[in-house]
Amino acid sequence: MVSVRLIGFPFSNVVLLLSSDLDAGEAEAIVLARQEQADMVLLDEKEARRIARRLGIRVLGTVGLLIWARRKGLISNLSAELKLLQEQGGFRLSKELCLEALRQVGEALG
Repeated sequence: MVSVRLIGFPFSNVVLLLSSDLDAGEAEAIVLARQEQADMVLLDEKEARRIARRLGIRVLGTVGLLIWARRKGLISNLSAELKLLQEQGGFRLSKELCLEALRQVGEALG
C-alpha cells in the first residue's frame, strides 16, 4: 500500500548545501525523505538520483512509477503513457529506457 501525506518542512542548511548542485525542489525532496525516513523518493534528474542513493535513500523515477502503475492495472498502456510524457510533459527519454520499461511490463513499442 502506498501512502502519501503532506507535512511542513523548515528550510535547512542541508537544503542550501544540496542546492549548489540541485534545484531547490530536488534538494528539499531529498532532505525531507531523509528526515521522514521515507521508503523512497520520487526523482528524475540524474544528479539528484545519484545524491539520494549516496545518502542511502531508495529512488523511483517517473518511468518507474508508470511501470508500477501498469503492473497494478492502474494504467492499461505504458507505451501510450510514455509517449504522452514525452510529447506533452516535455520529458526526454531515451529509446533504450522506453524499450526496457515496455519489456518489463510485456508491451511492445507502439
